[in-house]
Amino acid sequence: MEAVITTAAACGLGVMGLAASAVGLRSRLELSKARHRSLAGHERIARFVASLVPFYQYDDAQFFSADAAPDDVVAQRRADFARLADLYRKRYATTLKLTVEAPDLISDLQFTEAYRVPFQFSRHVRRQLPVGAFLQSSSGVTTTDLDGNSFYDLTGSYGVNLFGYDFYKECIDKALERVHALGPVLGSYHPLVADNAARLVRLSGMDEVSFHMSGTEAVMQAVRLARYHTRRTHLVRFCGAYHGWWGDVQPGVGNPMPTHETYTLKDMSEASLRVLRSRRDIACVLVFKCPR
Repeated sequence: MEAVITTAAACGLGVMGLAASAVGLRSRLELSKARHRSLAGHERIARFVASLVPFYQYDDAQFFSADAAPDDVVAQRRADFARLADLYRKRYATTLKLTVEAPDLISDLQFTEAYRVPFQFSRHVRRQLPVGAFLQSSSGVTTTDLDGNSFYDLTGSYGVNLFGYDFYKECIDKALERVHALGPVLGSYHPLVADNAARLVRLSGMDEVSFHMSGTEAVMQAVRLARYHTRRTHLVRFCGAYHGWWGDVQPGVGNPMPTHETYTLKDMSEASLRVLRSRRDIACVLVFKCPR
């Protein structure tokens, strides 16, 4: 009789184990379907594939004939490239001189220069077509470099693109005038902070606001608070969205540390919604929204 009971108990445990395995497998399949199909949605696979791609760069001959173009086309490319490089050296001489000297002191310039063009072409482009990193003034929607060349700014922040630089210069002047008496005091607030907070709460419909030095810092703090209060581990980001320069929101290639608590899902997908409804380890969902 005891043997029968023991066998029945073992069978019951086995059935429970199979049921749990089936539930886990279903959850994994749902997550797999919701992930973006590109390598950006599969961080571990992306890191593995990246490790298989050897680094290489084109020499002068390969640079102009990478697509096996005819000789006359290669010659035309070479001549036009040399003409453009000569134009850069003459038109942007002062700006480029400082830009070439600065990367030894400014790490960010080393980084941005490295990924400006595909790595196979990068060395030749950096040598012949350096892009100036310094400006001396701005006006309206244009900027001026150290050589007096004026450019339309197509990469400014959202507010600058909407209102232009002169509007923000006026704001800076007025702000300096109003807070000059207090100066850069640490810890305590100027009364304007309370007024700004009240305005932001009214405009956003939120209960309160939090001030941060950058968008990256704001997202980091929001995720940390979500994990603390929910006692859950994972965050969800949608493929292609930007949430700052920190590891959890930039998993995969380029991140030296493995990120285990990030799900990169497809945007506007029913499969993603099923994952959000079913999983119990998601602390927060990051949604990128452009201000308009």
